[in-house]
Amino acid sequence: MLKTHMEKLFGYIYELYGIKLSFLERVQKGYLSENHVLSDGDIKYFLKKYRFNNEEKILEIHSVKKYFSDGGIPVILPLSTKEGRTFFSFGGEFYAIFPFISGMQTEGKNLADSGIISLAEMLGKMHLWGKNSKLSLKSVFKPWNKEKTLKEISLIEAEIQKISQPSDFDVEALKGIQEKKNFILENSLVCENFNLPSDHLIHGDYLEHNVFFDKNNRASHIFDFEKAEYSPRTQELLRSMMFIFFNSGINEKDFKNARLYIDSYSDIYPLSRDELARGLKMFYTKSFHRVWVESEHYLKNNKRVDLFLKMDNDRIGYLSKNYEEFEKRIIL
Repeated sequence: MLKTHMEKLFGYIYELYGIKLSFLERVQKGYLSENHVLSDGDIKYFLKKYRFNNEEKILEIHSVKKYFSDGGIPVILPLSTKEGRTFFSFGGEFYAIFPFISGMQTEGKNLADSGIISLAEMLGKMHLWGKNSKLSLKSVFKPWNKEKTLKEISLIEAEIQKISQPSDFDVEALKGIQEKKNFILENSLVCENFNLPSDHLIHGDYLEHNVFFDKNNRASHIFDFEKAEYSPRTQELLRSMMFIFFNSGINEKDFKNARLYIDSYSDIYPLSRDELARGLKMFYTKSFHRVWVESEHYLKNNKRVDLFLKMDNDRIGYLSKNYEEFEKRIIL
């Protein structure tokens, strides 16, 4: 009988690691990657298939994981093969095996105050350690590119116009990219105006769904460093604040949680009102040049990210109408 791809993969893993795996389940979370939970008897493992076919990029990601782990950050590190490598290639794809961590995860809207404080304090510790990084990385914060974004918007608009009976999603997407286009055409600010250098090594996607919490609601493990880069620290702080707390409408509780998050971060790594104000304006401006969801949907046929569209549009729509008030409430 011909062996399946997974059977061949498991055989290769046994050669590399000496563990005999069997399939448990495919992980449903993750919008750009494919992951599985496997077992060797009673021991569980996490198999990650990278979306990059670039060995140098994976080496970079793993060097970042080790750097933060060496700094006392509870990063989930990949297992090493018998030869000491932390990932491998099979069938033209790259994989890594991680220990399976059975931690709690929760949505931002359900975080208790203790969880918010712990999440923010952990980010402050990461940024303090990341400020001293001497790792050589190609991944660096990318300033917005007016011409490139406008070209991408034109391609997306062209795809939507081909649709004879637009869905609610199509209508929402078209409305959003037209608002973004109008902002971009009027905007004259560039990243250099904000004087926020890319001098911190950051996680890149620091959100509650990339963190495990323990039974005391403390951040216990950090994972998914695929977007790690050198960046202004305010971009990660404000991105995480916005995406965690301002997702489904904006209310008093959101502002309370956001302030607790920023204050808890500042207790670990102090942040001036001026740096925060410049960072917020820079994040806001860059948000209008972000068409990731629309591009994935219409240009790459990836529908797994569709759920983010309305949240992004609502967030940008609110800020465009209420920026000054929002700024006052965030930067006390």
